[in-house]
Amino acid sequence: MGGAEFCLDLCYNPPMYTHYEIKDDTLRIHGIDRLNLARSCACGQSFRWRPDGAGFAAPARGRMIYAEQDGDALMLSPCAQEDVPLWLSYFDLARDYAAIEEQLLCDAGLCRCVPCASGIRVFQQEPFEALVTFILSSNNNVKRISGIVERLCERAGEKTVLRGKEYHLFPAPAAVAALSIEELVSLGAGYRAPFVKQSAARVAGGYDLAALRDLPLDEARKELLCFPGVGPKVADCVLLFSLGHADAFPVDVWIGRAMKALFFEGSAPGRKELEKTIRALGSESGIVQQYIFHYARLTSLGK
Repeated sequence: MGGAEFCLDLCYNPPMYTHYEIKDDTLRIHGIDRLNLARSCACGQSFRWRPDGAGFAAPARGRMIYAEQDGDALMLSPCAQEDVPLWLSYFDLARDYAAIEEQLLCDAGLCRCVPCASGIRVFQQEPFEALVTFILSSNNNVKRISGIVERLCERAGEKTVLRGKEYHLFPAPAAVAALSIEELVSLGAGYRAPFVKQSAARVAGGYDLAALRDLPLDEARKELLCFPGVGPKVADCVLLFSLGHADAFPVDVWIGRAMKALFFEGSAPGRKELEKTIRALGSESGIVQQYIFHYARLTSLGK
């Protein structure tokens, strides 16, 4: 089928919005193509976003933010001028998702994936938060992960308020490392508790996760695999959702089922075959992965 030959390598110059303005501590970004805020906040890439009024609120990147969509505009508050680049990056607004979808729609197999994930933007989260939350995600479900993360933040994170509601920021590495194994277990971390504590201690000790952004994918993945509790899937989640590696391609049960159906006529591929197929998807294979993942989930593929 056509999917085996699919390759996506796109270059972007202008931003994928028309303009932005700040008024009364609110950033309004206009002319965004392919944005579905509700889908993006609820798709399982981040565990902190909660519905709030007509939008969503979350502690993100060390501060509180309220986000609301109005057609092709995104409103974010509170936002100071100096924070604009951070939020443009967080919501991946330099990436042309419309062009990605156009190429997916030209493929006989991958075209089925587009309606399932159109509008989802891959958030660029804080790397330590991504590391801990995806360690906690192993053999877990989104609802339970979200509960563990919230309890961890309540125990060790800084208290803050937005729109009259109390939240807790994600705790600093030293604060997580200071928790005992027993405390982490009581929060629901289970067998992952020592992995979280040891990984936090390593980052608190000076390990620079952000530096992995500048390494080639294979080298960055190799570094993350040295952290306790980090396997290939968790490593690729951290790389994709916090470190800008758009070619990181997390593989779980759902992706395994979808790849078999879309590329291998229902047969299980060998590791090298699968890796070759993923590489053929191009430099934004991780973005394509989101379409494939949600297609598999929403259609209960292979169940």
